[in-house]
Amino acid sequence: MSSDIAIGIVETRGVVALSAGIEAMIKTADVRCVGVERVTSGYLAVAVRGTLAAVRQAVAAGEAAIRAHGDLRSSQVYPKPHPTTAALLDNPDTARIREVMAGLRGEG
Repeated sequence: MSSDIAIGIVETRGVVALSAGIEAMIKTADVRCVGVERVTSGYLAVAVRGTLAAVRQAVAAGEAAIRAHGDLRSSQVYPKPHPTTAALLDNPDTARIREVMAGLRGEG
């Protein structure tokens, strides 16, 4: 993994807020959605990957969209993630999520 890559994670409650956050993040900056996970009942998290500047911009946009549509639980940007940590997001389940997100952006 390149040293200029970062990961951003945003956690919220509810599918509508999560969808608004994802939409804002991928439209605002050049990031790729690499994971969507159900954390616990009603709470969901999304992870994006890109350059540090793009991830920071995307997370800020996602936070604003989530606040407008629901509850922002937390967010974090991880600059230069360790390869083992980044590999946790590269599994068969997240591959399907990336396919769906690419289809939503018109790439598929």
